[in-house]
Amino acid sequence: MGQPGLPGSQFPSDDAMIRKIKDLERQLQQSTAANILATAGIGVIPNGVLVNGMMQFKREDGTVGVQVDPATGSFTAFDATGTSEVARFGALQETSPGAYGVEVLVGSTWVQVGAQTTTWASVSGKPTTFPPTLPISGSDISGAVASATSATSATNATNATNATKAAQADGSQYGWTNTVAGTEFYALWVGNDGGFHFGRNTSSIKYKENVRDSGTGHAVLSLRPVVYDRKATFKYPELEDGTRLEGPPQMFEGAKDELGLIAEEVDEHLPQIVTRYGGEIDGVRYDLLGVALLPVVQEQAAQITALTTAVRELGGNI
Repeated sequence: MGQPGLPGSQFPSDDAMIRKIKDLERQLQQSTAANILATAGIGVIPNGVLVNGMMQFKREDGTVGVQVDPATGSFTAFDATGTSEVARFGALQETSPGAYGVEVLVGSTWVQVGAQTTTWASVSGKPTTFPPTLPISGSDISGAVASATSATSATNATNATNATKAAQADGSQYGWTNTVAGTEFYALWVGNDGGFHFGRNTSSIKYKENVRDSGTGHAVLSLRPVVYDRKATFKYPELEDGTRLEGPPQMFEGAKDELGLIAEEVDEHLPQIVTRYGGEIDGVRYDLLGVALLPVVQEQAAQITALTTAVRELGGNI
């Protein structure tokens, strides 16, 4: 076996070994300098990667798209400029600091996604007023019945309370299914003050002026009582906003053999008790018929008294 470094030797010379070792050292130094992961504090650990320091992922234009904070383990997304945060996953900072989840920027308000029940008081950035869109649907009024859209006051956007009250009167069972309790009762009037408001029927002198005697007695005797049938009415299918739908109307039979007066005939003799709607004759104030008859009753009572006195003076027994 030859000597190391001599011709025919199986081992390299000492100089060759030294050169080989130096070359390996040089390659190792170059590899270490080129390892950007090592300089960034990133190393391989079992089942993962260990990161020491902030990580940023930039877009092609150089703006920051996503940032990872190893201290909290949260991911933060940025807007197109790469300067404003718009979403965060992990440790929350804006909505519930100290908690973990997802929060996003909606307009100017940070909102936590799916982690709590949002109350009206906790919503930030909400407007102070909410102008409604007319007409207001009855289903949009709290406590109102579905027919609120047919009530005149329901279209008044500045008075939702009156709309609710009107809805309870129009198309509601409340009035005619309610048993009235109490010790005093009032007749109900509908006014023509522009809003057709309800009010009690008053008769105190404090509400009246220019009081004078009525001469309507004989006019009442000219009225013709009649019996009649009311015409049937038809209701077409429609949406809540009043839009008519296709389809046949629903017919509602009118009352039969009803006793009353004809308003046009009453107007010829006693117009004081005739009501008008839209400038046309519409109804009769039946509640005033008894008042109009009082002069007739009083006159007849005086006649009966005089006749009774005359008969007795003649010796009659009456």
